[in-house]
Amino acid sequence: MDRLNDADRLAGWIPLRFYWEAGQGMVDWCYLGRNRFQDSFFEQTIGECVRSPFSLLFRHQTPIEVLGELCEARPGIRPNGFIFHLSRCGSTLTSQMFAALPQTIVISEARPIDSTLRAARCNGNATPAQRVDWLRWVISALGAQRRGDERHFFVKFDTWNVLELPLIREAFPDVPWIFIYRDPVEVMVSQMNHRGAHMVPGAIDPGVFGFQLASLASMAPEEYCARVLAAICKAGLDQPKDRGMLVNYRQLPDAVIDSIAGFFGLELTPEHQESMNRVTRLHAKNRAEGFRSDGAEKQARASDRIRSAAERWVYPVYERLESARTTAEAATAEAVGRAHDF
Repeated sequence: MDRLNDADRLAGWIPLRFYWEAGQGMVDWCYLGRNRFQDSFFEQTIGECVRSPFSLLFRHQTPIEVLGELCEARPGIRPNGFIFHLSRCGSTLTSQMFAALPQTIVISEARPIDSTLRAARCNGNATPAQRVDWLRWVISALGAQRRGDERHFFVKFDTWNVLELPLIREAFPDVPWIFIYRDPVEVMVSQMNHRGAHMVPGAIDPGVFGFQLASLASMAPEEYCARVLAAICKAGLDQPKDRGMLVNYRQLPDAVIDSIAGFFGLELTPEHQESMNRVTRLHAKNRAEGFRSDGAEKQARASDRIRSAAERWVYPVYERLESARTTAEAATAEAVGRAHDF
C-alpha cells in the first residue's frame, strides 16, 4: 500500500476497534474530525461520532499493518504520561483535569488499546514483539494531531491493563507513569454496589488475574473482588519506579497540580491551574454533582464480608504500596532539600 495515501485517507479517522478475522488482525476506524476527547471515557466520545451520518455512510476497515504504515508516515504526539489505577480511586478526576488543558489529548480507557494488550489471549500466535509494535502503532494513531495545535498527550488505561505494565514499559520505556490506588475497603464498597467488568467473574479472562476458570464457581463475590484488587495492586507495586509514581486517593486532587503534572513534564501557568481546579468542582463521572471525598461514607457502609476479604487479600499489598510511596516521597523531599542548600 502507498503509505502517504493511507495517511491522507485516514486523516481525521481514529481506531475504533481491534479484532481478529480469519487469523488477520483488523482495525475498524471512526471519523473523529477535529473533535476533542473531553468526555470521561473514550467510548462516550466515540459513541457520538459513530452515530454521525458520515461515519455511518463511510466506514474504514484495514489490516493492523496499516497502523504501522500510518505511524511511520505521520506519527502521533509522544505520550507525556500514562495513568494506571485500582478503579474507583480518582483516576477519572485526574484524567479530566488534564483534559481541561488546551492543546491536550487525553485518551481514557480506549477499547483498541485494551484489545491490543490482550491480543495474545485471542490469538496465541501473537508474539511479544508484535504486541509491542501494535501497542506503539495504536497509541500513535490515538495521539494524532487533528486540530493542529495539540502538544500534550496522556493515556488512562483500563484498570486491568496495569498487569501488562512490563510490555507497556518495553514499548514506551521513557514515558512516566503513575499508579493511583485507594483504601481497598472503599474500592470494594463501590464495586459491590456497581461492578466494573473486571469484577464480574468471566467478563474478563480470569487468566489475566492468575485464576483458573474452574475456581470461580467456589468464590464468593467479596473474595473475587478482593483477589482481583490484590493482583492489580501487586502489579502496580512490583514495577521499578525509575519512571513511576505511586499516588493515594487521599492526595487527590491537589497532587495533580502539585506533583503529577511536573512528573509528567508539564509547566502549568496560573490559567492552566484554574482550568484544572474548575474540574474538581464537578463529579468526574456525573457533571450534575460536585466532587467530594466519600471515604468515610464508604467505610460506614462496608459489610463484615467486605472487611474480612480486604483484610485477607488486599491489605498486605496495600500496606506495601503505602510504604513504597512514603519512602519515595521522603527521598524526593530530601533531594529537593539538598538542592536548596546549594
